[in-house]
Amino acid sequence: MDLNRLCFLLVGPSRSGKTALVKFFLRCLACERLDPITLNPCDRTCWTCKLRPETSDHGGLFVTLRAIDTGATGPEVHFLHIDCTKIRTAVDLDDRLNSFSETTALDGIIVAYLDEVHRLVNRSMDETLLKAIEEKPFLWILSTAKPGPLEDMLQKRLLKFITELPTSEELADWLADRCEEWGINYEPEAIIRVVEKSNRIVGTALHALALASLDPDEGLTVNLVENDWIVELGE
Repeated sequence: MDLNRLCFLLVGPSRSGKTALVKFFLRCLACERLDPITLNPCDRTCWTCKLRPETSDHGGLFVTLRAIDTGATGPEVHFLHIDCTKIRTAVDLDDRLNSFSETTALDGIIVAYLDEVHRLVNRSMDETLLKAIEEKPFLWILSTAKPGPLEDMLQKRLLKFITELPTSEELADWLADRCEEWGINYEPEAIIRVVEKSNRIVGTALHALALASLDPDEGLTVNLVENDWIVELGE
């Protein structure tokens, strides 16, 4: 199946995991040993997963991978992440997309991810975005917490998926899995406090793991969560 030309819209509360979901999807696309039943990627034993593609924003990542002859055999995957809060004009948007097209030479799976896409609508870039989606053979993924302003013609072009905050149990299990995958020691009580202190907001909870990763042997402790991890107001 040619994935390029597919268009998706992710809608959900701010910091509910939309970007994390997109990057996990990127890893699944790139994984050399994807489980055909569960559609889960491997345990970082294949060439592409070892590079942690879901943590990178760089287009053409797997072109470089193959250039050094690692033995990877899957499709080339290119990833462009555009933060729409930083796009000011239609020219800015065109320049980013055209530069990406030239870099990837339109070979393999081309993923263009536009985060906070409603910001483009506020700056009257609806037509520019719709024209790009119609003309450029990318796998388009747009995300927003505010789909209302999006132009009807644009929304009709997209397959919509809705994210929601996880339950406390779901987030606790997911955070424990991330600690184990990333080699971070953790105290079960600390996981519970991260869930409570983050108000189940995925992006906020990940800040605690990022802090713990600075000393993975000490890891995620109750002391770190209570005394070192400061949750900003509004998160």
